[in-house]
Amino acid sequence: MTMAATGVVDIIVKVRAVNLLSLWFVPLDAECENRMIRSMTGYGKAEAVVDGTSTTVEVRSVNGRYLELSCRLPKEWAEHESPLRDAVRQSITRGSVNVFVRREDVVGEQALFVDEALAAAYVEQLRKLKAHLGLVGDVSIETVAAYQPIFQGEAPASENEDRWSELKNVADQALAALNTMREREGLEMGKDLDMRLQSIAAGLVEVEQRSLERIPAERERLRERIRQVIDDENLDEQRLALEITLLADKLDVSEECVRLRSHIKHFTDDMRSGGAIGRKLNFQLQEMNREVNTIGSKTNDADIARIVVGMKEELERMREQVQNIE
Repeated sequence: MTMAATGVVDIIVKVRAVNLLSLWFVPLDAECENRMIRSMTGYGKAEAVVDGTSTTVEVRSVNGRYLELSCRLPKEWAEHESPLRDAVRQSITRGSVNVFVRREDVVGEQALFVDEALAAAYVEQLRKLKAHLGLVGDVSIETVAAYQPIFQGEAPASENEDRWSELKNVADQALAALNTMREREGLEMGKDLDMRLQSIAAGLVEVEQRSLERIPAERERLRERIRQVIDDENLDEQRLALEITLLADKLDVSEECVRLRSHIKHFTDDMRSGGAIGRKLNFQLQEMNREVNTIGSKTNDADIARIVVGMKEELERMREQVQNIE
């Protein structure tokens, strides 16, 4: 066969492969893209000012096998660490996450709480003392202000509960900003994975076509090799047919192709489901790589070998992407 004829055959095979691919592989559509794939890398920040106090929450996340959570809060807010961790776990299922909480007095304002009950008792005692000693005058605001114990730098217990509510609101906003960034990056990763999966699926169809077409050529190649050592008169056609059948069984990759097709379908189904699917996708990639390696080892066809190399390259790029999916 001439080079020109070979090129025409290659084009016909590829066109046929594309047509067959369209029968079973469906790329992600806009509706599926809305079921967000999340990257494990992101950043979110939120801030609020209440009663002269600024509360800032920053959340950073990177990829990790499990949920590894670190929270840093001001010492006076240590009691809120446990509920803050629970709030993060409700929003994030996987990755290495660092949460930073800062609490600062706003410039020009002072976070100060007045113990009104103590101030009233103080004034009452001063007035009793005045009456008992026969003093003149009344209790002034200057006198009350000079009594430092009625002024507190921290909120009383009831107001600390309100502080947790404020902290949770800011934390929820920071987590929402983080997940928005993770979903935006996850969307781009999903598009890249879908494109590479289409390439692998197209390669699979082409492998199936070429594996069927190469059997007659292998049969003829074996026949010629046998004829080189045995005269045509002594050639046992039945024995030759048996050897060819055994050879065909060894070279047959139909089972591997069926399993690979199944893994591709499961991969696309998982992507369409969205959510925390990183581990599922990683498992499917391992299984796909296993089948592709087996196909490569069972065939001695140069064209199929070239396709297999391309499929393995795409699988490796997909594996790198999946490592960063929640």
